[in-house]
Amino acid sequence: MKKKLIYVFTVSAILLFGACKKGFLDINDNPNNATVVKPALVLTGALNNTAAYTTGGSIFYSFAALWMNYWMTPGGVSGWYEERSYNFTTNWSGSTTLWANLYDNLNDYAYLETQSKASGQNFFIAVAKTMKAWDYQYLVDFYGNVPYTQASKSVVFLNPKYDKAQDIYEDLAKQLDTAANLFKTATVSPADAGADIYAKGDVQKWGKFANTLKLRILLRQSEMPGRAQYIKDEIAKITANGFGYIGTGEGIFNNPGYLNTAGKQNPFWAVYGYGVDGTRTASHGYMLASSYGMNFLQDNDDPRLGKLYNTVNDGAGSTYVSLIWGQDVNFDQTIVTVSSIGKGVLKSYDQSQPMITDFESLFLQAEAAQRGYLTSSAQSNYEAAVKANFVYLGLTEAEATTYLTDQDVANWTSNSDKIALIIKQKWAAMNGTNAIEPWTDYRRLELPADMPISIASTVTTKKIPVRMLYPQREYNTNAANVIAEGTINQFTSRIFWDVK
Repeated sequence: MKKKLIYVFTVSAILLFGACKKGFLDINDNPNNATVVKPALVLTGALNNTAAYTTGGSIFYSFAALWMNYWMTPGGVSGWYEERSYNFTTNWSGSTTLWANLYDNLNDYAYLETQSKASGQNFFIAVAKTMKAWDYQYLVDFYGNVPYTQASKSVVFLNPKYDKAQDIYEDLAKQLDTAANLFKTATVSPADAGADIYAKGDVQKWGKFANTLKLRILLRQSEMPGRAQYIKDEIAKITANGFGYIGTGEGIFNNPGYLNTAGKQNPFWAVYGYGVDGTRTASHGYMLASSYGMNFLQDNDDPRLGKLYNTVNDGAGSTYVSLIWGQDVNFDQTIVTVSSIGKGVLKSYDQSQPMITDFESLFLQAEAAQRGYLTSSAQSNYEAAVKANFVYLGLTEAEATTYLTDQDVANWTSNSDKIALIIKQKWAAMNGTNAIEPWTDYRRLELPADMPISIASTVTTKKIPVRMLYPQREYNTNAANVIAEGTINQFTSRIFWDVK
């Protein structure tokens, strides 16, 4: 059973009270049944749940971190058949939970946007548009065509139609443009700023967030034939709004005030770290070092080794040990004898939860510049990204500079394939902060090119899946629309931007 952490109640259940029309049999009017919730109250819960559902949630790591060879499951533990074999069904928790969580979160942002428009609060409208783009981008990246124009309107559309993935992406770009322009004129009261647990009402920071998210969406389409001019035109719109992109020290993080109390710890820590009493969680003992991930660091004298992985026995030992992805493991191969997740990403129970880090943004800018979409220096962005990752993990810029200079695997001049270099170092940097992005890069670019396939005996198709399957619930409740999408296969039914 996958653990799902939710710290702040969403308004979804509250809204059900206002969903039905009042009839002549409604003789009582209960003042305790809220029909309208102030945008500020909705915002805090929605943002917190986005962090818990996505970058802080177990589902976001339990398959992608394995497929991208960061972590490996140990011996003596049942489960992970689907992850190890890639053979999952429409009932697999990976598919079902992601879908349910994201659409649940979108209901809150849809309500936030509607209520904010009614009260003329541009800041909340812009935030809602930005965060809807965040959720829908992942829905498209996971499933392809999904309900969009008729989604979050259950009273009107009980069986929402599926929109084309590319159409959704193009509309998300427009929504993010609108959001950025709204941020330029938005005013934020102290109370509203307090409800914003991502940026404390800093509209400049939100504008950069919207632009960076749009850049990520555009780069997803970089391999599509005939798409270059569209990307250039859309980036020109980003440039025109004047916010720029997230830079060094400007990442977006969530922190509502995490406490060392059950249900109030940082969500990533609560799943993969330690309990309130200091004992390690089950998942901390289940997710151990993968050989591909560890060997890359060891073979290149990478100082990040001790930050991304502990020595054996959860840091009490003196050696580093890893497991090959998918290998048969025995009962002796546990956290006592294999390296665990390191303290560079598992910092503390109250650590801020990263949404988009500065290093991810800088890697995006490096790739965009290398492709000719940005006028900034690809090399400068790339090297700044590596340095920012070192600093995030608790290392120094000086250590990063030495690494960039001395190690051929990181040196800009030594590598003729700059895109491959950027993506490999981005893969190394995203370990423990967001495993979905490297999986997406792998699907669109087939990089890193040497990414290992699971060697489990249960593997029947030797290929990392290119998508999720629609959840069984859709086949049960929205059958006509989901069946119209045709037969879906996790190895062959590619997302529209996956053309390599």
